[in-house]
Amino acid sequence: MPEITASESAINLAEFICESDWIENIYDEPRVLIKQIESRKKDGHVGAMLMLEGLVRLSCNVPGYVTKEVICKIQGLITAEQQRKRNVPRLLPKHVGQYRDCWVGVKGGKYFFPDPEVVPALMNSLIDRIVWWQDNSRFQAWDQNVRAIARFHLDFEAVHPFADGNGRTGRALVYYLMRWAMLKPFIFTSMDKSELYYPCFIDPANVRPMEEYFFTKMGCPEIART
Repeated sequence: MPEITASESAINLAEFICESDWIENIYDEPRVLIKQIESRKKDGHVGAMLMLEGLVRLSCNVPGYVTKEVICKIQGLITAEQQRKRNVPRLLPKHVGQYRDCWVGVKGGKYFFPDPEVVPALMNSLIDRIVWWQDNSRFQAWDQNVRAIARFHLDFEAVHPFADGNGRTGRALVYYLMRWAMLKPFIFTSMDKSELYYPCFIDPANVRPMEEYFFTKMGCPEIART
């Protein structure tokens, strides 16, 4: 098979998608993703990430704020695609692109996320904080912005606003917010998810582990200790 040439940005984005999916035990073919990125695919995980890239470019002229509609669109694109994959949970149509109306939990049901009735209010509060940060991030030091994004990610996953796709949607939003702050997005890697990534969620009130994870992935773990 001949080598497939691709831009560095397409390769990086394909790696981000692959790893984010692999964290959830969903497996992709990198070469296929690269082709989809280069052809500007409009649906699926690739379509979601390209939509966010478009918002970054648009923000030069029109504010590309995070909104409920943006978040639900991202989740909808990502989870609609999984309906066509093998060995991946199928979702009811009402759970694609909409906040959940059901309880969700982890660890075999030992921990449940907030009541679905409070999800809209919790998300409105989080979105308000993100938009405020978007308006003010240019006045903050880069490491302060990284800490803010780490906090947003921790809080988003603590709400778990969707029936499925929360991790992939949350990581896609991190990618976008890093680009918004003119920072190079890092890759959430699947190989160390149990050792480094998942432990960051043990205590939603303690953002320090997530900050350390972010700075370590960015190649500057010493910043987290300051």
